[in-house]
Amino acid sequence: MSALDLDHLLASSPARSPHRRCFVLQVRPEKLTEYVAAHQDVWAEMRDALADAGWRNYSLFLRAEDGMVVGYFEADDVDAAQRAIEEAAISPRWEAAMSEYFAPGGGEKQVLPQYFHLA
Repeated sequence: MSALDLDHLLASSPARSPHRRCFVLQVRPEKLTEYVAAHQDVWAEMRDALADAGWRNYSLFLRAEDGMVVGYFEADDVDAAQRAIEEAAISPRWEAAMSEYFAPGGGEKQVLPQYFHLA
């Protein structure tokens, strides 16, 4: 099976949904404890902005061995919800506060394609 076949399968999968989004980030291993600690007390203004942007069921998961973070959220329209949080007034401040934790380029969400869903 070629990469084109895989791309087609991922793009045409009936499991794809405009309501679910999964992404990965990469945290610097030496900053993992601080990064996780920062998420134990996410600013109320940031939590409100996420909710106002339409994010629901937002979770972060960590693979501590290498600092890979997997994020997942649901929304009525995940693309619109992502745009809304990017445009929220608090976002630049939060992103700046979190930037010290990420490996080079690791703070950019790498969206993962969905190809299976069991409701």
